[in-house]
Amino acid sequence: MSRLTTPAIVLRTVDYGDADRVVTLFTLEAGKLSALARGARKSVKRFGAGLGLFGVGEALLHDKPNAELAGLERFDGARGFPALMSDVAKVAHGGYACEVVRELIPPRQPEPVIFELLVTFFATLEAAPVRAETLRIFELRLLDALGLRPQIDACVGCGTVELGGPGDVLDVRRGGVVCPNCHGHGRALSDDVRRALVEAQTLGLADAPAFTLSHATNAGCREVLSTIILDHVGRPLKSLEFIAKLNHVQP
Repeated sequence: MSRLTTPAIVLRTVDYGDADRVVTLFTLEAGKLSALARGARKSVKRFGAGLGLFGVGEALLHDKPNAELAGLERFDGARGFPALMSDVAKVAHGGYACEVVRELIPPRQPEPVIFELLVTFFATLEAAPVRAETLRIFELRLLDALGLRPQIDACVGCGTVELGGPGDVLDVRRGGVVCPNCHGHGRALSDDVRRALVEAQTLGLADAPAFTLSHATNAGCREVLSTIILDHVGRPLKSLEFIAKLNHVQP
């Protein structure tokens, strides 16, 4: 049995039995894993209030080889973001970030760049009003870190940068935009949306406050990135449905 103390982010918790919880953690040193926190619903001393969504802190884990669940002995959530829970829109965006990270990252593989990205996203979300542009930058940075960056500045077929005319499409299976001459399959991609995505690919979360898109362009970027992400996840995301209900539009 190995023991590990590591920074960790709480991605999901599920009540188990009368007092326990099964927790999906994104740890800095061991990647994504699931752990059983015995007595978590009763033990304030060992887990406090940090073992909830947007909890960020130090996890003390013990792990058995080939075991499905690690054991979570203690979680100090002093670095968490409980203030996010007071705003339903921030809960929606933060919950989406947790779900898409949970679904896209492989288990038991350290991803320090994505770990820092998610913590930075929480901090950005806590400090400012909810903005769709911030979520778009987060999605692009996540895809980039996973090696899933879409090619939008040139045709993936022939490499031409002479794009923007009718017939450009987003071909997810080929990894980006395809010009009319290369006969791609997918949704039509307007030049306004394509240019906005090209710009967003150069930005970090610190640049989000100065990045502003029209409603129509934002919606187009959202649809493009949702198409790419859902193709890799392979199923609908519950958090996207929640945002849709919240905004009365497709998130």
